[in-house]
Amino acid sequence: MANQICNLSPQNLLIITLISLLSINKSLHETGAQETGMSLIESTCRKTEYPEECISALESDPSSFNANLTGLTRIAVQKSESKLVDTLNTVSSFVLNATDYMTWGFLLFCRDSYNASVPQIQEGLQAFDKLEFEKSYRSVEAVNKAVVECDKQGLKMLSQVNSVLFRLTKDTMAIMDLLF
Repeated sequence: MANQICNLSPQNLLIITLISLLSINKSLHETGAQETGMSLIESTCRKTEYPEECISALESDPSSFNANLTGLTRIAVQKSESKLVDTLNTVSSFVLNATDYMTWGFLLFCRDSYNASVPQIQEGLQAFDKLEFEKSYRSVEAVNKAVVECDKQGLKMLSQVNSVLFRLTKDTMAIMDLLF
């Protein structure tokens, strides 16, 4: 067997070596693509205020594992829009079941703020697709401000949903800052 290897011409040995290297390179590249997706999510989210929540939100969308920074950012804006709609539905439910006038009034304020934010963030998603990142940023920022204003009403029943939406939009804005 040793004699057969020694009998290989330099050209054949070069070809075998190149084929082996290409096979190894392809294998490493395929494995690295998945690791890059995960590491991009983690490295991006580590630059936000709430990294664990950011990672969780982005990982909940399977397309984030193959996304570049722009793709991750769009996913974050989509997640913000989705969470806004969920929060609006929760607040609307509380409005229908409010038992005292003052609470009902505060809930209406929050509902109206969130309701006005829905078309804004939807326009922000359209702007994002046109690469108008600043306009998209402003739409997410408007949602964040709506959360802050709602939170000022002091409704304990909305603490958790407001906190989740606030943190998500705050992280989305931080990720968007990476695009500028």
